[in-house]
Amino acid sequence: MTSTSFDKNGLDKAGIHWMQYLSMTSMSLLIFLIALDKAVPSFHQFVLLSMAKAGIICNGMAG
Repeated sequence: MTSTSFDKNGLDKAGIHWMQYLSMTSMSLLIFLIALDKAVPSFHQFVLLSMAKAGIICNGMAG
């Protein structure tokens, strides 16, 4: 994998920087996860439990 379509400045042929691709992919994943969180109650509970165990939220759910 020595051949890439990015030049030395990180731009492809359309003039898009590789970090813009990373940003678009991250935002797409975030939108998907938010939609999944709203649509599936068990996933929402999993997210809350994970955040509580990680210490991000402190509401006593981690039991």
